[in-house]
This record gives sequence, C-alpha cells and structure tokens, in this order.
Amino acid sequence: MAEDKKTIGLTDSGKATMEQMVEVVGFKRDMDAAKFAFAFAVEQGCEPGPIEGTGTIWNVGTLDEGGDLKALIQNLYPQTQFPYRALESLMDTGFGLLAKEMASASGLRIERILQRATDAAKGSQPG
Repeated sequence: MAEDKKTIGLTDSGKATMEQMVEVVGFKRDMDAAKFAFAFAVEQGCEPGPIEGTGTIWNVGTLDEGGDLKALIQNLYPQTQFPYRALESLMDTGFGLLAKEMASASGLRIERILQRATDAAKGSQPG
C-alpha cells in the first residue's frame, strides 16, 4: 500500500526551471519558488496526478513546517489520500507552466501573472 511522501522532489525539468527562477526571477530560496509554482498550478486549475522521476529536495517538515500546505491541499482536493504527493505533483506541474511563461516572447513576469489572477478573481465576483 502506498503512503504519503516524507520528502518532496521535482523532475529534472522542474528542478531546472526552479533553479532558473531563483537565478533570473529573484526568488531568494528554491523553496519559495516551489511554493509559487504550486500556487500557480492551483490558480490555473490543475489537478494533482501521479508523477514519476522526482528526486529528493526537501523534507516535508522543512517545506511545510506548520502543516499549512497539507491542510490547504486537503481542503482544495478533498479526494486526495496523500497530500504531499499532491503537493509534489502540483509543484512540478507549476514549474512546467512557468517554463512555458519563461520561454514566451515576453518572458516570465511575476507581476503579470499576479495581475492576471487578480483580474480573473475580480471578473468572477458578483457585481
């Protein structure tokens, strides 16, 4: 029987994107970039899924010290049995989406992503 992750990792491509984001975009820590990638995947409507080929980067106690991410995932995706597996999947998916943003003609602009999310939230609120 499968169990939840005790360490979180990324695929090679996810790790490369994370490293590029830390270097180019200005995240101070890789963990911060990973949490942003997770949030971006959630905002884009992605669902957690199986993921293969991840390495080990963070212990869940370090990445999610207070358990807030676990609780968030359990609330957003109540069907998931393994919230840290879901977190790993969504982080890697987020980095894949962010890699496409970086490859676009205008490049990755965090403020543009945040503005799109803000505009979308305003558009979905009853007026």
